[in-house]
Amino acid sequence: MDHLLFTAPTLDRAAHLRRDPAALAHLQGGPDALVTGFWRDQSLLRGGQALLAHGTEAAHLLELSTEAIFLGLRDGKPVFAADLGKMQGEADGSPPQWESDTSWGELRAIGRDLTPEDGAILATGRALVNWHRTAKFCGRCGGPTESREGGHLRVCLDGTCGAQHYPRTDNAVIMQVTDADRILLHRQPAWPAGMWSILAGFVEPGETLEHAVKRETWEETGIEVDDIAYAGSQPWPFPSSLMVGFTAIATGGTLRPDPHELEDARWFSRADIAAHFSDNHRDDGSDQPYLARPGSIARRMINAWLKKQG
Repeated sequence: MDHLLFTAPTLDRAAHLRRDPAALAHLQGGPDALVTGFWRDQSLLRGGQALLAHGTEAAHLLELSTEAIFLGLRDGKPVFAADLGKMQGEADGSPPQWESDTSWGELRAIGRDLTPEDGAILATGRALVNWHRTAKFCGRCGGPTESREGGHLRVCLDGTCGAQHYPRTDNAVIMQVTDADRILLHRQPAWPAGMWSILAGFVEPGETLEHAVKRETWEETGIEVDDIAYAGSQPWPFPSSLMVGFTAIATGGTLRPDPHELEDARWFSRADIAAHFSDNHRDDGSDQPYLARPGSIARRMINAWLKKQG
C-alpha cells in the first residue's frame, strides 16, 4: 500500500448544508446516516476498518455523543463524527466496550492499514472532534461557546462578545534538505527508538512557507538552504496540522543539531541508508535505524530522493 495517508478525496463536504439546521437534523435522524465514533484519541473500528455505523447502531452512537459533527456526504449519504469521550472506559484505562465485533485504534498507528477513503474520514473526524474539545470557551472573553453549522463553527454565548471561532489548522513545513548525494535526517527524543526522518517545524506569524523552511533548518541544524520548491502536502490530525512539503538544497553552514529540539542530525548517502536502515520499525528488539513511517509525506519525500540517481 503506497498512498499518502489521509488525502483521499472521499467526502463531498456539502458546506451548503451546514447553515441549514433543519436539513442537518433530518439527515442525522434519517436511515442513511453514517456515524463514526471517537473516544479520546481512539477511533472505533470493525474488521480493521473505520466503523461507519448506520441504522439503530448509528442512532445509539449519536445518543451517547457529547458532540455530533457533520463531516459531509459519502456517495450521497451523510457522515457524522460522534465524540464519545465522556463514556466510561475500562478499569485499566482502555476504551469502553462496544459491540463484540468492534475494536478501537489510534489513527497514527492504524492509518496505513485503512483504506484511503476510511483514513481520510477518520482524519477529518479526529481533527474536528479534538478542536471541539479544546474550544468550549471563548478565546476572546472566556465565555462558553456553542457548536453551530454542523460542528464547523463555535459561537461565544456571551451577549457582549459573540465571537465566532472556526476549526484551526496549524501549518507546518517539512523539508527534504540535500547536499549533492546526501540527505539530512534527524531524530527527536520523543520518537520511537531508531526512527529517523526529515526536518519539520511550524510556520510562525508573519513569515511565508519558504521563510519557515529556511528558518527552521537553520535554527535546528545550522544549515543554510536555498532552491526551495513545493513538493506536496498532507493533513496530519495529531492534533490539527497541515504538513506542507518542500525540497531544499544546502548552501552553507556547519551541522550543529540544536540539543533543545533534536536528539541527533546527520547527513546520509543513499549507500548509507541502503546499508544500515531497515524498511520499517522492527519488533524483534533490534536497534537498527529505520525511516519515517510509510504513508507519511516524510517517507514519500525520502523515497523519491532515494530513487533518484546520485
